[in-house]
Amino acid sequence: MNISELSYQDLNKKLQLLLDELEELEEERSFVLKQTGLHLPGHTVKKYEAEIQSLKSSIEKVKSELVLRMSNLP
Repeated sequence: MNISELSYQDLNKKLQLLLDELEELEEERSFVLKQTGLHLPGHTVKKYEAEIQSLKSSIEKVKSELVLRMSNLP
């Protein structure tokens, strides 16, 4: 579904879910990377970075849509 089709309330919910997901992923990444004696393949780190960037991009899109809608209020 396109974010422009979501209601304002649904956009706020989506934003909160994305922010929560980003926080969880960053915590997981931090925990995994801090494991001593555990060798992680390079693609694991790249996978985390790609997922984090994707979430940040989605968050920015939702924020932009919310700002656009707020600027169009009477």
